[in-house]
Amino acid sequence: MNIFLTSNCGGIRKENGEKKAEKFSNENNFLEMLKESLRENKKFVLVSSNPEAIEQNSKYLELDVIALNMSGIFFDEYAVLDNRNKDNVKEILKDSSLIMLCGGNTYRQNQFFNEIDLKKYILTLDTTIVGISAGSINAASIAYNSPECEEDTLNPELLSGLGLTNINIEPHFDVNNNNKMQMDSILSQSYKRVIYGLPDGSYIKNNTLYGEGYKIHNGEIKLICNNDEKYKICD
Repeated sequence: MNIFLTSNCGGIRKENGEKKAEKFSNENNFLEMLKESLRENKKFVLVSSNPEAIEQNSKYLELDVIALNMSGIFFDEYAVLDNRNKDNVKEILKDSSLIMLCGGNTYRQNQFFNEIDLKKYILTLDTTIVGISAGSINAASIAYNSPECEEDTLNPELLSGLGLTNINIEPHFDVNNNNKMQMDSILSQSYKRVIYGLPDGSYIKNNTLYGEGYKIHNGEIKLICNNDEKYKICD
């Protein structure tokens, strides 16, 4: 199994308020690494972060299919996993060559993952999995969900994740983040676990960080890798 933890890997962009497909990013060789990790091209599965939004999820799948094709990646079958087929998780994931865990609301996505018992099924697969933002957070055994606003503080910070990795990431990381509530939470949590700050364009494949990245531990933020470099995570 190959696990990619990303913040934003391209594929969909917003233009004049409308979402459009684009080629997946090759910043820090992401796209090339993704292609190399694919053993087969049987099925692509997009796992939603907002399972009730059936129409929206279908649109995201449509855009991802275009983006994958623009990137030179083609599959025999494409599927989205949300409320329309949540009772058939095992069948949806069967023969998947690439699973993408959507970005979105981390807590709502986590609830959905636990509701459908996704961990039970996904851990049995030998495939490539790409987490995007919230999807990367929830890939961890214990997912850390930093609060971005007061409403987020109503949800627990620590969640039961998928167990695909023991690495906790903070996506869209900005070392100059002026959201005091969020940064205070991240620094406080860093005394209990190591958190890796990933700016957009950086990613972790299995246990190696590619591109700009920060290690947040014991209340300190340290730059450990620059763009076009890699860093082996040993935690």
